[in-house]
This record gives sequence, C-alpha cells and structure tokens, in this order.
Amino acid sequence: MTPKGTQTIIFFLLTILSVLSIISIYFVLSFTSNRSFLQYKQKYFAEQTYHISYILRTNIETPLTSEKNKELFDKTAQEFATPVHFFNEDFSKIIYTNEMNHTEFAQPFYIDVPIVKEGEPLGYLRAFYDLDQHIGAPALSMFEKDSQNQLRMIIVIALVVTIIINFFLSRILAKPIKQSAYYALKVLRGNREEFVPRNGTEEIKQLIDGINSLLVEFNNVENWRKQMMEDLTHELRTPLTSVLTRLEAIIDGVYPTTTKNLQDIYDEMERLSRLVANVQRLSEAEGARFKLNIEKVNMVHLVKGVYEGFLFIAKQKEIELNFRNPNKPCTAYVDPDRMIQVVTNIISNALKYTARAGKVEIGIESNDDELIIYCKDNGVGIHEDELSLIFNRFYRTDKSRSREYGGSGIGLSISKALVHAHGGEIGVESEPGEGSKFWVGIPIDNQLVSPE
Repeated sequence: MTPKGTQTIIFFLLTILSVLSIISIYFVLSFTSNRSFLQYKQKYFAEQTYHISYILRTNIETPLTSEKNKELFDKTAQEFATPVHFFNEDFSKIIYTNEMNHTEFAQPFYIDVPIVKEGEPLGYLRAFYDLDQHIGAPALSMFEKDSQNQLRMIIVIALVVTIIINFFLSRILAKPIKQSAYYALKVLRGNREEFVPRNGTEEIKQLIDGINSLLVEFNNVENWRKQMMEDLTHELRTPLTSVLTRLEAIIDGVYPTTTKNLQDIYDEMERLSRLVANVQRLSEAEGARFKLNIEKVNMVHLVKGVYEGFLFIAKQKEIELNFRNPNKPCTAYVDPDRMIQVVTNIISNALKYTARAGKVEIGIESNDDELIIYCKDNGVGIHEDELSLIFNRFYRTDKSRSREYGGSGIGLSISKALVHAHGGEIGVESEPGEGSKFWVGIPIDNQLVSPE
C-alpha cells in the first residue's frame, strides 16, 4: 500500500463514520423536533378549541337549532378556519355541522369540549384540525418548515466541515506512516545509516522501534558478514600461499623433495582442512541445521572425562590442571557429544593461553534451576574492550599466538551456538594479567531440550 493510499483510506473511513454519525444525529433531532412540534400543535389546537367554545358559550341561545345559532356556528368556524360539529349530551345526535370537510386532512386530529351555559350542559363541541398543515395556523406551519430547513442546513454545513476536518486529520495520521515508508524506501535503495524518526501514535512508535531495531541488526549482520569474509579470506590465503610457494619451489628444484618439505606441505593442507571443517560446523551450529540427541546426563562424569583427556597435554606444558568435584549428583538434559565439544573448547583455550607452571581449574556448580560448568586459569587474561568480541567468528585476542597454536577463532563461536541450542548461556570474566574464567550455564529442567 502506498502512502497516498493510506491517507485516502483513513480519509474515507473517517468520512464514512462521520457521515453515519451525522445522519444518525439528524434523524434523532428530526424525530425529537417533530415530536415536540406535534405536542405543541396539540396544545395550541386545544387552546384554540377552548377559545371557540368560549365564544359559543357566551353567545349561544335556546333553542339550539335556531337560525341565529347556526349563523353563530358558521361565523365562528369560518373565522377559525376549523371544521366543527356540535353534539348533544350523549353524542347520539349531531345538532350542527358546518360545510368545511375534515376527511381530506393528511393527519386528522380532533378535540371535544363541553358547552355549558348557566350551569346547564348544552352539548359537546368537536373541532377538527390537520396536524400536518392547518390553514388556521399558517405561522405555526411556516415556523415548523423553517425549523426543518434550518436543521437540514446545519446538517449540510456539519458534513462539509467534517469532510474538511477529516481531510486534515487523515494527513496528520498518515504522516508518520508516510515518513516510515519514505525511510524504508531509502533503506531498500541502500541508505542504511538513517533511522526512522519516532513519532505518531503509540502503536506506530512501536512499529518504528521494530524497524529501527531490524535496521541496527541488519547493519550489524552486514558489517559482520564483511568482516567474516575478510577474515575467512585471510585465513584461507595463508595456508594456500604457503602450500603453493612450497610446491612451486619443489617443482622449480629450489627445494628438494624431502620428507620434511612434504610434511610441511601436508601440515598446511591439514590446517586448511581443519579450518574448512570448523567453518562448516559453525555454519551448522548457527543455522540450527543439526539435531540434538538429548539424554539425561551425569554432568560430573561428562566433564571429568574431558578433563582426564587433557591431563597429558597439561603435563607436557607443565600446567597444573585440576578438577573440582561437587561431590553431589549434577544431571541435565543435554546432547553429550555436543556438550563434550563445548567443554573441550573452553579447556583447550585455557591451556593455550596459560604459560608454563600456570594453573587451570575445571569445575561444576549447581543451584535449583541451573547447572554451571566453569574453567578458570591464571593466564594472560583478556582486555575489557575485547570481552564482548571473543565469541565472534574468527576473533582472536592474540592473532600471532593463536596462529602458532593452530587456532582459527571459531571454537568459541561454535561453543556459543551449541550452548544456545541447549537453551543455555555462555560467558567470560577476565582481568588482563590475572587470567580468565569461562562459564557455561545449562538449565537443569529445560522444556526446550528435554525429551518430553
């Protein structure tokens, strides 16, 4: 939907609602007005009838059928332009009726008034009126028509004013949406440095916050993609260059085809193969393209098994490697193979960056909800500004040392992805020159990964 379409739809919706509301108000006011006028007419005609009866009561003579009385009735009826009948006391006989016809009235209405003279009832006067339009009250009919015309005029003016207000209101409401669409179009065209201004209603602000968050995340992913490609290119170029150089030298006869030279080429190819395998594992882990084979595992036995596998390497480097046994059952729902990979990575890193005669301690702690595996060393440590980066792909705090020990900067990234797949968290605490402490938190009863 285009921004113009948004404004148009808002305008039409507001206009339709306004028109329906105004029409409803018009019918309510019209009904109320007609009812009030009807009551007013009935009271007016009642007063007029009593006025006629007063004239008749004052001037009537006996006998009732006299010619003089007939003239009086005719004169009064003509004067008030009202058809009248004069009945006897029990309405059984019409004593007098004038020639004016009331049967053609659109909305007939009559009033009966007793005629009493000197305390003696003479009969009843019945006057007929047309509530729709009475010729005897032209001012009243004109006032009613003028009132109805004024009401219609007010409704028309209200409709025009409402349409104008709706037009400007739709522009105001559509403005933040237009602005968001404008900036979204700029993002599609490659301008990802500007953020959508936060304005409009609360829901629109939440939508804009979501767009800006996605834009930040997209920029981070894009920057990291570029950095990853640069790092990956660099990592692949180094062993490939070394292999090509050595092979070219052997082909040109500069280097002899000795076992040592072939072994060096083999070592570089093996390093390249490990790098490609690590990148593939990282891609699978971060893309969740693997299946966790969840089991209820005794984590003490799992961690202790990995610890025992590193005792020989620690002894070679003259590093004191200790395992702190919690001496209590520590079980969790995990994939044992994937968790062994995580523990292996953090212990391997600790041994790599700990000098000879250093100390590394691996242990387990637990509470009611979480089981924590930690690996603590007294090695070189990590600077504060690098703590948030060490789990990034290909990131190494000391590239020369990492390359010396065969590191590619992918192990911790794989570990992070595997731990997150288990619903856990991984982190590090470190001080430069004091050592580092890596920890992995795994929920003990995690519905995300438990077999149930």
